[in-house]
Amino acid sequence: MKQRSNITAAGSQLDRALDILELLAGSPSPQGLTDIAERVRGPKATVHRLLATLAARGYATQDPRTGRYDAGIRCFELGSLWARHLDLRAVAGPHAARLSERSGETVHLAVYDHGDVIYIDKIESRHPVVATSYVGGRCPAACVATGRALLAYQPREEIEDILGFPLPSCSPHSITRPAELDALLDQVRRDGYAVNHGGYREGVGGVAAPIRDYTGRVVASVGLCMPEQRFGPDRFSALRDWTVEAATAISAALGGPAAPVLAAGAPGPG
Repeated sequence: MKQRSNITAAGSQLDRALDILELLAGSPSPQGLTDIAERVRGPKATVHRLLATLAARGYATQDPRTGRYDAGIRCFELGSLWARHLDLRAVAGPHAARLSERSGETVHLAVYDHGDVIYIDKIESRHPVVATSYVGGRCPAACVATGRALLAYQPREEIEDILGFPLPSCSPHSITRPAELDALLDQVRRDGYAVNHGGYREGVGGVAAPIRDYTGRVVASVGLCMPEQRFGPDRFSALRDWTVEAATAISAALGGPAAPVLAAGAPGPG
């Protein structure tokens, strides 16, 4: 009984340390001890001790003048190690560059993580007016094209889990009804691509397609993001086709299928 109690306590401390680390990494400015303790809902003394451990290991830094904490260099080092071992970015690079050249719009390479989409690479648009985004940024998968292109191919249990919680309302155009999102994901599987018109930010749209690896599993998505004024009917077909072609080329380079995989009876893009 005592051993189980110790294991539970250790797990709780680890969770809190990770909460602190994620808070520091996601904060736009250094945070004070009191604010951190309140945000992670932990005793101030415990949070101070965990911060001291994180700082000693390089995962946090403390400004000696203000006493405030920020993420440490080890966070960057670990992120860089992860990126170095992820061949996806290197494989996708030439095809993403070609998509950028053809479209002139911002290109995103994204992966799925527990209901969110994370941008792991980006090529900025050459236009002066762009939709702002960041490598490492996280968005609700249900609200953006790259996320919908990934969510549609998650196991049914994962999709039902997402549908079972309140859907994020990021803009007036966000899909917040589970049945509507479920139908949209079914359409993504039939079409082989996903579209977004202002679902995350009003006035911003995009199109994305899934990337498959050598097992045939969807492991990422590639997409275009742009202001809605450059995403009208006059450009849609070309932007969609170029995006699907890029996703297919990346999939083939990863050993996956060399043609879009569509649900039964679905016509291909064109």
